[in-house]
This record gives sequence, structure tokens and C-alpha cells, in this order.
Amino acid sequence: MRLVVERLLMALLLPLAMLGLAHRPGLLQMDAYIHDRLLILASHRASADILIIAIDEHSLRELGRWPWSRATHARLLERLAPAAPRAVLLDLFLTEPSADPREDAHLAQAMGLLPVYLPLLHASPLAFTSHEWPGFLPPLPDFAAQARGVGHAGLAPDTDGVARTLYLLEGYPNQLQPYVGALMAQRVPSPAIDPEAMSTDWLRQSPLRLLFAGPRGSYRTVPYVSVLRGEVPAELLRDKLLLVGATAPGLGDQTLTPNAGIRGVLPGVEVHANAIDNLMHGRNVSVSPPLWHAAWTVVPLWLALWLLVRRGRHALPIAAGLASACLLISGVAMLAWHHWLPPVAPMLGLAILYLLWSWRRLESQFVYLRKRAQVLDALPGGTFEVMPARSPAPADPAEHPKQALDRAIARLRRMQQLMDKAMQAMPVAMLICDEEGRIGSGNAAAFRLLGAGAMPSHGDDGQAPPALRGVRLPELIAPLAVPPASGAPPRTDAAHWTDRLQGEYATPDARVFRLEAAAFSGDAPEDRGWVVMLPELTAEREAQRQRDEWRQFLSHDLRSPQVTILSILSMHPTADADMRSAIGREAERTLAMAEGFMDFALAESDDYRFADTHVGAVLLDARDQVWHYAQAHGVRVEARIDDDAGDTILRADGALLTRAIVNLLNNAIRHSPSGRRVELGMAIEPGADGADATSVRISVSDQGSGMTPGQLDALLHAPRGRRAPTAPEAAPGETKGTGTRRMGLGFSVVRAVVQKHNGTLGADSTPGAGTTVWLRLPLPGSRPSTSK
Repeated sequence: MRLVVERLLMALLLPLAMLGLAHRPGLLQMDAYIHDRLLILASHRASADILIIAIDEHSLRELGRWPWSRATHARLLERLAPAAPRAVLLDLFLTEPSADPREDAHLAQAMGLLPVYLPLLHASPLAFTSHEWPGFLPPLPDFAAQARGVGHAGLAPDTDGVARTLYLLEGYPNQLQPYVGALMAQRVPSPAIDPEAMSTDWLRQSPLRLLFAGPRGSYRTVPYVSVLRGEVPAELLRDKLLLVGATAPGLGDQTLTPNAGIRGVLPGVEVHANAIDNLMHGRNVSVSPPLWHAAWTVVPLWLALWLLVRRGRHALPIAAGLASACLLISGVAMLAWHHWLPPVAPMLGLAILYLLWSWRRLESQFVYLRKRAQVLDALPGGTFEVMPARSPAPADPAEHPKQALDRAIARLRRMQQLMDKAMQAMPVAMLICDEEGRIGSGNAAAFRLLGAGAMPSHGDDGQAPPALRGVRLPELIAPLAVPPASGAPPRTDAAHWTDRLQGEYATPDARVFRLEAAAFSGDAPEDRGWVVMLPELTAEREAQRQRDEWRQFLSHDLRSPQVTILSILSMHPTADADMRSAIGREAERTLAMAEGFMDFALAESDDYRFADTHVGAVLLDARDQVWHYAQAHGVRVEARIDDDAGDTILRADGALLTRAIVNLLNNAIRHSPSGRRVELGMAIEPGADGADATSVRISVSDQGSGMTPGQLDALLHAPRGRRAPTAPEAAPGETKGTGTRRMGLGFSVVRAVVQKHNGTLGADSTPGAGTTVWLRLPLPGSRPSTSK
């Protein structure tokens, strides 16, 4: 919330401040400097229709000291009249009569020979002026009567004294006087009526912001004395706008203009030449209305703030880029369209915004680091961490976060050293790999395992030796892969290399290990990596090998004598029938016990070969295997498989699953009265929402004596590895199927197989009505069921 408030304050207060500063002298002077440099670049060719007749130093030397007699000016006009110029501006203030009235009459008479324009002189507040020319001292009435036009010739210097603007209309309300150059160029605007203006208000309307043709001497100039003596050809004067004025230093008005920095001040007559040239060709530097000027100042600041919010890390390029864009736009607007956009206010605002943004961003980072350092320093010590004694608090409060950060760094360094040493001391092989599987570090156990017993050549920093550092782990251990016992091909469609490397591996020195990986990540992409554990399975696999050898040995030693006994009995059919029957029965029981033991040992082992298995084929195979046993007991075995379940495919060990179902069928046949039937069923069970199939249900039902709830509970919940409670078989003469149900190793085999397939086992039984034992196995892509 605080961050939002700060940004809102920046968006509101900073533009208001820049709008206020834009009219302060400092910023105005900076804008004026840029404006003047652009005016120089925007200079135009001087018009050939304007010719200056200069009262220069040469003329002063030839004609004497200033002022000259008005008869001299009359002779000049008489010399100009035959050339028929378009107009003549006599840039002289003829407000006072001369000592000789005949000279004034002579000059007035000469003015009637050609169109002459005379300037008005601004009057001081104490000077007397006529009602016709309020605020100005007009020429003498004879001169004003003969002149083609009379107008003001005043410039309006800016606060820095540089003349950049003149007004085409100036004076009191309802008596505005036109600029004399506008009269010559015939570009006099209509006055605007200001209803709020007082009669004593001095008004200036229709500003003309000058565009200069260049430095001093840009317009063609001829000396006054040369024209007076007829040395200037008439063709040079014909149909020209002639401006007669002083150019000699110290004589007449000298005006400071934007191009004065190159050639000094500019004579007033040349300023008039530039103004008349601009009026004739419609040149004027326009400015934006106040609302648009405010938008020009504010919008770059808002745009910069929006970009900073979205791309705060690039604050300097954003601020510098927008400031440069403002300067570029201002220059293009002046050079291309003669429109002035002051760039200093938005540029300064962008600089201030960058400083404020950077300051607040750094301050927020400092606050965050200070808080996080305090939190880290306040964490309780870990199990293996020895907390050092705290140093006394510093007197300077600014030193508190520094002290907390130093303590936190020291704690992290100690913890890193402890973790490195702990990692090296771990007996399990451990590697640190990057996202691509390249080895970065590891412990000694890992290097001994992968290096065939070679010790790592590194110090205590935990870094991999040069031979392994940077090596991709998948390529390193791929040749060591052990084919899975199930015969299934290794996974090549896994998205990540850690998934493709699941399995067992054997080193050249017969050491077996498997790969386990866990991802860890940091804030930066380069911090992501994997912790790879390589637990060794050599002892387990050796024990399994010995267990398999003992199982094969016991199976041979238990079965061979019984087979031999049965073979001998078959060779002596004339022996005592009772003795022969008893020996054969016990031999068959011992043989069945050996086979059950082998089945149980195989079911409890991890030697499962999972593959895609057709469940219907497994059920039919199991039914065929018990057919002879069922015929001998006079029991029918019927298979009931749903039509939609006949083609179900299950990921299973088909042989062990078939053996488990055979055990259930044999048990059901053994406890079913002669003439009854045993049903083998299969159905697909949907998920909880009834949408998708999640498991297959296989059931075996008999019509035997059934079990009590206590017997059923003992059967289903007997501890793993123990046989379920048994009872003696039916005594001679007892009706078959009425004795207590006997389930020993066979049911343990069923339970083990179901558990290895992530299935569930259950049963329903009613005394005198039979028993149904079912097992539910999850289909591929579904979660194992936990209900019974």
C-alpha cells in the first residue's frame, strides 16, 4: 500500500511542481538557450526583395557627422523615386522640427514622390501625445500626411534582454497601432476585442516570433552615400522594399537577438528586415496553447512512471531515452514546422523522477535487506550450530543492520562449511548436478563409486575433481545400466533425464547402486539443480542371490525325496493298500507344502516381471489348471466374465497372478460339497464419480460351509508372513465341505501377490451359505484402491 501511495504522489505532485517551475527564470533561460540554438539551425535564405540602405561608417565619413540635415534625406528620396521601389521604410524618428523649416518642407515634398513608411516612437508616461496617437510620439504632421503608412517599430525583449518577438498590434484598447513592417508587407491583422481590458491597459496582440535569416549582414546592403550619389544601379532598387536605417556602431538602435552570440548585436534595421521577410513568406514560430503546453510537460512524466512500474530495472535507460525523445521532438518541431515546444521542464521532470524512483527503490531494498538480515540473525540455532556470543550493541543506530548482516553472513559461512563436511562424511554417494545433468560437486563416496575406488583429488571445498567436473551424469552411468528383471525396455519417453535414469547400475568392480534425484531451485534460473543420491545395493543384491540359491536348494531337497517315494510306490502296486495309501498321501502333502513354500517365497520377493496382461486370459488359464482337481472332487468351475471386461489389459505379473487365482480356486473346490459349483467372476468397477473405470474385480465364490465373522476376520487380517488359523481336515466319514476352512501358505501367496500389484483383498461369507473371496486390482493410470 505504501508503494502505491508513493507512486500516486509522484504522478500528481511532480507534474504540478514542473508546471510551476516551467515559468521560473532558471528554466526559462535554459529553454531560451535551446530555442536560440534551434533558431540558428532553422535559418532561411534572405529575401532578395529586401534591400537595406545603410547609414554606415563609410557614409558617415563621406557626409559628415550625424545627424544629417533633412535635406540630405530629401535628396535620397528624390534619387530613389525614378527607380520606382515598392516601398521605403525611413527608420528615422521625425518627431521634432528642424532648425530650418524649408528642409522639413523639402523632405515632406520628397516623401510624396514614392511610398514611404515612418515609425512611431514609444512615448514615456510623462510625454504629451495627441489623441490620434496615444502612447506614441508621431512624426511631424507634414511627414505623417505624406507618408504611405505610420506604425510602431518597437520590439518586446524577453527577460534576458534578447529580442525574439514583436507584436503586430500594440497600444491602448480601440487604438491599437500596427507594426510598420506589417504595413509594408500588407499583412496587418485584425485587432481582437478584449471586453475585460481597461482603457489604461497597454495591449499587445498578434505576436510575431522571429525566424532570422542569419547573422548580421545576411540581407543585401548598400551604403547610404552610394545611393545618394547615384552609384547604385536603378535595376537594383526597382520594385524592392527599401529599408533606410543606421548600421554604424553607436548610431541608432542595436538589438540583442538570438544570433547575436555569433556576430554581436543586430542593427534595428536588420531586425525589421527579418520581420518583414517573415511576414511576406508567412513565417512565424508558433507555440502551444496552455493546455497543450501542460500536456507536453506532464505526459512524459506519466509515461515514464508507467514504464518504471513495469520495467523498474531499466530506470536509467527509460529516463534518458524519454528525455532525449523530448529534446529530439522539440528540435524536429522547430526545424520542420516552426513550432516551439520547451523541452527543459519535461527533461528536468524526468531527471527528478529518475532520482526519486532510484532513491525510493534503493531505500526499499535497504529496508528489505535490513529486515531480512534481522530475521536471519534472529533464527534459532540449528542442531549442529554453535551460537557465538553476541557483541554489545553499537552506539550508532545505523550500525545495527550492519552488525546483524555481518552475523548472518558469518552464520551462513559456518553452516556452509558444516554442510560441506557433513556431505563429505556421508557414507551414501551424493552428487550435485545442474539442470542438464552436469556434475558440479559431490562427496568422496560418490567419486569412489563412479571412479572405481579412486579417491577424489580435491580439498575441503566439495568440488568435483577435474576428471568429473562438467561431465554429464546420464552419459557417465548409461553404460553401467543393468537390464530390469522384468525384461521391459528402459524408459526413453521421460521428459527429464532423472526419470530416464531410474533403475539399477553395476560398476566394473561389481558394485550395484540405483539413482534417486530430488530437485532444488533458487530465484535465478541458474540456481536450479538436482541432488542425486546413489545408494549402494551390493549387499542387498548379494543377499538376494544367496536367498535364491537357498530357495532352489530347499525346493530340490524337499521335493526330490517325495517324488522318489511316489515313484517307488508306483513300482510296487502289490504292497499293503493302507500303508501304500498313507505313504502316498503324506508324500503328496509334503510335496504340496514344498510347492506352497516356493510360491510364498516367490510372492514375497521382488522378482516380479510386470507386463501388459490380458485379465480374461489369466482367469481362463487358472480355470483350466484346476479342472482336473475339480473333476476329482465332483465340483463344477464356471467363469462369469462381463462382456465389457473381457478385453481388459492390466499391468501385472501374469504367472504369479494366475497362481494366486489357482490357490483361491483350489481352496474353494476343496471346501465345496460334491455336485456344487464354484464361480470365477470378473467385472470392471468405475471410479467414485462413476465416469471412468479405475479397477478390475476378480471374485471366487463357493457353496461350501462358509465361515463365522471371527474366522473371516482372522483370515483377512492375519499378520504378514504368518499362516491363517487352520483346523483339522474332515474326519473319515464326515461330509465334505462341513469342516473348518483351511487356508495356509496358499492364502498368504494370494495376499502377497495382491499387495505387490497395489490391490486390495476382501471376502464375504455366511455360515452354511458359502464364501466369496475377491481381489481388486487398479487399472493403468488409476490410483490404488484402499477400500475393502
